[in-house]
Amino acid sequence: MKHVFHLPQFPNSTFEIETSIWTGKSKLIMDNEILEKIDEKGKPFLIPTHDAGFVKAFPKSSFPDAISVLEINGENIQILERLEWYQYVIGGLPILLLFVGGAIGGGIGAVGAVTNFSIFRQEGSDISKYLKVIGVIVGSYLLYLLVAGLSVQLFKK
Repeated sequence: MKHVFHLPQFPNSTFEIETSIWTGKSKLIMDNEILEKIDEKGKPFLIPTHDAGFVKAFPKSSFPDAISVLEINGENIQILERLEWYQYVIGGLPILLLFVGGAIGGGIGAVGAVTNFSIFRQEGSDISKYLKVIGVIVGSYLLYLLVAGLSVQLFKK
């Protein structure tokens, strides 16, 4: 998932963070250039400064986002828009598949929920966001029913 943001320390630059849902690995991009991530405690990214130096940006996670904060010079900077409580509730509805579908339902539900949280952070009208989220919720449940039905047919044989 990709998210575009700006940092107050670098007002003339555009940043983008790209995080893999599957591996959890992330890339920080500054003005279309991938920044180096060093192998140090906290695995910081190195952001180049105007004086040919570097600033360390430590990625911090908070549920349900893999990275939602960057710590720069001891200051936590929110890089992802915080969602409202009701957006977490609505977006997280696919997670309920865990209780009816076990691991398979939970996996499908988790992917649906993460997708919904990403949709809520996209640009666009609220109506289109909620319609997309409803589509993901319905799609998650239909996918579970399809997988469950196929599993039952497979094990009947």
